[in-house]
Parts: sequence; structure tokens; C-alpha cells
Amino acid sequence: MSSFIHPTAIVENGAQLDSNCHIGPFCYIGNNVSIGADTILHSHVVIDGYTSIGRENEIFPFACLGMQTQDLKYTGGKCYVRIGNKNSIREYVTVHAATGDGETTVVGDDCLIQAYSHIAHNCILGNGVIISSGTKAAGHVEIGDYAVVSGLVGIVQFVHIGKMSFIGGFSKLAKDALPYCIMDGIPAGIIAPNKIGMERHGKTQESIKAVEKAFKLLIRSSLTITEAVAQLKNDFPLQIEIKDMIDFIKNSKCGLARLKEKEKELVNNF
Repeated sequence: MSSFIHPTAIVENGAQLDSNCHIGPFCYIGNNVSIGADTILHSHVVIDGYTSIGRENEIFPFACLGMQTQDLKYTGGKCYVRIGNKNSIREYVTVHAATGDGETTVVGDDCLIQAYSHIAHNCILGNGVIISSGTKAAGHVEIGDYAVVSGLVGIVQFVHIGKMSFIGGFSKLAKDALPYCIMDGIPAGIIAPNKIGMERHGKTQESIKAVEKAFKLLIRSSLTITEAVAQLKNDFPLQIEIKDMIDFIKNSKCGLARLKEKEKELVNNF
């Protein structure tokens, strides 16, 4: 089935539209853009740069995708944006191209990026990620599968957010968010296991209890990170969630936001 292009839309020569796309009024599609089948662009959407968008996405008015990075280190070259399948990108969302020649900003599949959010250069979003309204992710931020970031959150450069984690609204993240955990505050700290999130994604009670034990060792206890990791390897040698957490710590660039002694009392009920 051929695509629908509204008469007021501009689709530059070289742009590639797969079958059954819907390009609404006053949209602009640049000449190096490719858009997959069954994707819907509502009115006033701008997609430019070296941008590829998969199938069955829905992009709402005034979203702007693929534009040049705001990074002052940008010196030109081919810098990419790659967006997967079945994403919902809401009003006024911006997703910027990477900074370095040949580098890519990535959004996975089945993500919801709500209104007025910004995904900066070189960010990598996994699958099933939810970014709530007004959240701003600075450059090189990585967000794992099925993580939920609440509204009006500020995420500092290079911060990693682990899979199935939950970030509370209005938080400022300057440290990494451990997988399967809840992070909240200004600055944000890791305060609890994300039990509800794990249950929603089919994790067993065995897995949830293992994560709860890991949280107590890594965040609440007086053990060093090295000591806590060694104990977890000994106690849960085959538990995939524990492996995820240990691998995350190993690759952390910003460090974990462990609670100070006076703050630990605030999470004793979790």
C-alpha cells in the first residue's frame, strides 16, 4: 500500500518511505531520512539529518528528530539517529544526532517518550523504556530495557540507568541507577528494590528476593562495593538478575548513588 503525504508536507528527494506511512500536514522529511512501514507522523513533525525510523511508530505534532547535536565539540561529519519499531514519540520531543562522525543516538523498540522530553547526542535507550513529560537526558546517557523515568527528571551526562529501574519525578541524576531498583531525590539516591516493576515484567519471587538481598548488601550495608559484590557472587552464582547488577557495577562510569548513614534510616520501611 502506498504512503499518504499531505499536500502541505515537504518530503525531500532521497528520503525513503516504506509502505503505508502517513505524513501529516506541514511535516518536513530531510533527504537522508528513512521511515519504516505503517509509521504515522501527525502535523508539524520535523525529521532531518541521517535518521532512520523503523515501522509502526507514531510521532506527534512538533516533535523534532535527527537535528544536529548541541554539543560544542561537534565538528561535522555523518552523525546518526536510529529509532526502532512501535515507539510513541509525543509532542515537542527532541532527539538529537550524535556528536562524532559515524556515531549514533539510539532509541530501541516499544518506547514511550512523552511531551517536551529531550534525548541528547549519543544517548542509548533500550526497549520498552518510558520517559515521562519534561525529562531531559544529557549526552551519552544510557537507559536500560523497561526502565521508567518519571516527569521533569534531569539526567547528567554519562549517567547509566539500569534495566527495570524506576526514577522518581523531579529527581536529579548525577550517579548511576542500579538495575531493578528505585532512585529518587535531589540529588537522587537508590532507595529501594523496584518490586512492582519486576512483578509487572514477569520476574519470579525467587528473582525478586535475590534483588532485595542485593539491595541490602550494596546500598544499606556497611560493606564496600567490592565486598558486597563478592558476597553476591558467592550467594547467587547462577541468578541472572544478580549478574545484571554486578555487570552494571563493573561498567559504571559515574558510580552508584549509595545512601549516607543518616539517609539509610529513611528507607528502612522498604
